[in-house]
Amino acid sequence: MTIFSDAVANAFFSDVFTTQHVIRAVIERDDLIVTKVKTQSSVDNEHGHSVRFDVLANDSEGNFYNIEIQNASHDNLLARADFYGASIKMRYFKKNKSYSEMPRVYVIFFVKDGKYCDDKLVNRFALKDEANRDTGVGTRIYFVNGSLHDDSPVGKISHDFSCKNASEMKDEVVANQFSTIKQAEFKKMETFMQKVFDEGERRGEMRGEKRGEKRGEKRGEKRGREEGEKTGIIKGKLEQLKEITQRVMASMNTTLEEAMIYLKLNDDEKCILRSSMA
Repeated sequence: MTIFSDAVANAFFSDVFTTQHVIRAVIERDDLIVTKVKTQSSVDNEHGHSVRFDVLANDSEGNFYNIEIQNASHDNLLARADFYGASIKMRYFKKNKSYSEMPRVYVIFFVKDGKYCDDKLVNRFALKDEANRDTGVGTRIYFVNGSLHDDSPVGKISHDFSCKNASEMKDEVVANQFSTIKQAEFKKMETFMQKVFDEGERRGEMRGEKRGEKRGEKRGEKRGREEGEKTGIIKGKLEQLKEITQRVMASMNTTLEEAMIYLKLNDDEKCILRSSMA
């Protein structure tokens, strides 16, 4: 899993300090103070198009920052970014306020394949006049190229977003947050897996006892029960393992192979799981 995975990105950007660190690098403002972060927040529009933001943050000056993680190529990405900015203004610009008090809105897309980045690490869009002067109004849009990396702050972050292990990352803040959420996810998954396997073993023993009792009448009660218990436990655990794997694939949008790596299955378990889910 990488930060370009929706599930990982949600956990990664839930931390205010980490989100502030990323925004500072992209817009090149070291004095920026992020005060609030929400993931998967929405702006509903009963008369038109609604939007859901991957990340929506506020700073100490009342400005807004929308961060989107873009895995696959998407047509009209610039129009989408512009609409997201407009939706934020429509939703959060308060009544009876002067237009001079309108908050600034920054929309940042991390684009995995670099589309719309014009072969640049960061492609910036702002509203300018005919003399190419920045008007100071309008949504400011940043497309960060996920396929280009260098040793600048944003270049290191772009590199790290595609890494699967914290040890490969160059930015200390990104690596620490990634490691933290990975450990939390593994702990949660291990606890869940243990509960599932315990339940699978219990069900397997029950099935095994029933099958063993029937076989025991013909082959000997002791041997039949032992065989039945063993078979039942194995089948019970396999069914639970399939359920866990399918949940990981669905929640993290991964392939079977990626899910098995995430669950740290050994070669024998992978082979059995591939056959049962083919």
